[in-house]
Amino acid sequence: MVSSFKLSLLAGMLLVCLSLVQAEQPPIILIPGFTSSNLFIRRTNFRSQYPFCKNTTGWGLLWPLEKFDFKNIDTILCWLESMQTVFNAANDTFESPPGVEVTTFDFGGKYGSGLSAIFKYFEDQGWKTGKTLFSAPFDWRVPSLGMSHFFGQLQSLVEKVRKDTGQRVVLLACSFGPQVTLSFLHRMTQQWKDEHIAWFVAESPVWSGAPLSVMSVISGLLVPNMTGFYRQIALRIPAIQWLFPRPGTNSSTTWTEADVLVRTPTRNYTAFDYDALFTDLGLNFFLPQLRAITHEPDMTLFDPPMVDTIVTYGYDLGTPGYFEYAKPFIANASLTPDPPVSVVNMTETGDTLVPLRSSLRSTTVWPEAMAAAGKRLYHRGYPGQIHAYCIIPQGGPCFMDIVNLLRNGTIPPLTPSAPAEHEPVPEVEALRRFF
Repeated sequence: MVSSFKLSLLAGMLLVCLSLVQAEQPPIILIPGFTSSNLFIRRTNFRSQYPFCKNTTGWGLLWPLEKFDFKNIDTILCWLESMQTVFNAANDTFESPPGVEVTTFDFGGKYGSGLSAIFKYFEDQGWKTGKTLFSAPFDWRVPSLGMSHFFGQLQSLVEKVRKDTGQRVVLLACSFGPQVTLSFLHRMTQQWKDEHIAWFVAESPVWSGAPLSVMSVISGLLVPNMTGFYRQIALRIPAIQWLFPRPGTNSSTTWTEADVLVRTPTRNYTAFDYDALFTDLGLNFFLPQLRAITHEPDMTLFDPPMVDTIVTYGYDLGTPGYFEYAKPFIANASLTPDPPVSVVNMTETGDTLVPLRSSLRSTTVWPEAMAAAGKRLYHRGYPGQIHAYCIIPQGGPCFMDIVNLLRNGTIPPLTPSAPAEHEPVPEVEALRRFF
């Protein structure tokens, strides 16, 4: 018969082993992509320009659009008015109109963003929501200039998780999330980052922007019978301008003066011509906001994160590069130009939404400084991987490569074992994912 002492000793050894296994699974904070955070609104004392748009006493869902009546023009106008932000040129920040409050929900939990699939996977693998697995939803309507509240929330969450678990934290961000996370890291001291951050995982980043963002402002996304509606959304979301292709001199990582983004019968527009483009569209009133966004330091200077970082991205898929319009633009903001007659793909491919050059920007700017500071930096490309599919358990080898990195420290191979396998996504659905 086994003595009680031996049973106690065996149980103690088992607990130690379990704790060691758990220690190999660092806490993860998920930073969602563009439009992936749920937004809630309260209009308590808002003076609407429409008499039929009423104030509210409690919080209501602003995004996503659930049970939305697209046939009711009053509903559409009230919703578009609620989505808008106000740019404060005095301090280059953004805020909601007076009497309007917009917030996220369940910060740190799993219900504030559309990441249920990845939460389920990590929970099945032993991570625990609220203890070692978290999400950090944010107001994706604004660029880093308007995210001071979110950055404070994220800092507090990281510090709490570090204290509670005794482990440094993994910041796992996807799509629009990496540039938000990078901007957050820019605001932290090196001592803080060394103490609190284990890894920065940047999946499908939009480091140098994406041409589709420009088309969305000009004429809306190519969704049948809804281009005008999507254009109105784009005009009310300043973060769209934070996704404009970045001007530069290196055509491998930025858009040069020779890289045309928009063609019309009377002139072409490059990444150096956004002022002229907005003027020709009658959007002059956006110019102070546009200039502040396109010159803010986070993505303009593009300083390295100065923590151990891995960047993953897809390529070898047709990705829009520039747009041809049949008519010259009319300087009238209330007129939506006809959709482009031709959408021409990038020559270097991409992931259906983000061209390869955008994902590769960090390969030329960061390595020297990161190496000098003793920080690891890896880039891994996956042929045939659709934008943001690395965060989907069924999206291909990229997802498991990241899981293995977090679980046992295995660095993904330079060459993927096999191309990503997934169901093909129709063009319209690929465009719809942008919103």
